[in-house]
Amino acid sequence: MSNKENFVGYEYKTVNATSDSAGMYIDCMENFGWSLVENDGYDVQDLLSNLNPVNLGRNIASAAQTFGETADAAPAMTLKFKRDRRIENKQQLDKLEREYEAALSAISKVERKNSAQTMGVSLGTGIIGAVFVGLAVYNFISSNVVLGVVFAVIGAIGWTIGFFSNRKVGNKKSAQTEPYIQEQMNIVYDVCEKAHALLA
Repeated sequence: MSNKENFVGYEYKTVNATSDSAGMYIDCMENFGWSLVENDGYDVQDLLSNLNPVNLGRNIASAAQTFGETADAAPAMTLKFKRDRRIENKQQLDKLEREYEAALSAISKVERKNSAQTMGVSLGTGIIGAVFVGLAVYNFISSNVVLGVVFAVIGAIGWTIGFFSNRKVGNKKSAQTEPYIQEQMNIVYDVCEKAHALLA
């Protein structure tokens, strides 16, 4: 019997992820027929340990933050997948995979927007505080101690507000966008379930 009958042609896909979100990617990509080829030397079992019900939702959000980019704050890794080019229901799987990626991308955009707005408020308040501290220093040098103290107090208040507003504004933005993020997460779960059914 010829070995040509056993020939399998593969297609390949590379995904950039953080160590926190890699387990979720491995689990979800399997539903679209992809199997892991390389993982930059990371222990796959450690990655899959993140797939318990408590962590999976968090991992989806983390994956969304790193979709299409490598996060600077977390260890980055490259996941390489392969699958049979002649896999059954390929067109339907590709369509579902695009929906899956679109949902992750939507979550990513919301998370980035929240982060930018939170940082903007904090930096703005901090910069105003820094201006008043600068005025305080100038007045101290000019021997205008009273005005210097006033400016120093205002500057310190600005820095304090900037520090604490980061968490407050962040929590407010998270609460506002949580329903939308949950909606997109539900799309991720539903799409993966449909894709898994096509492979069964």
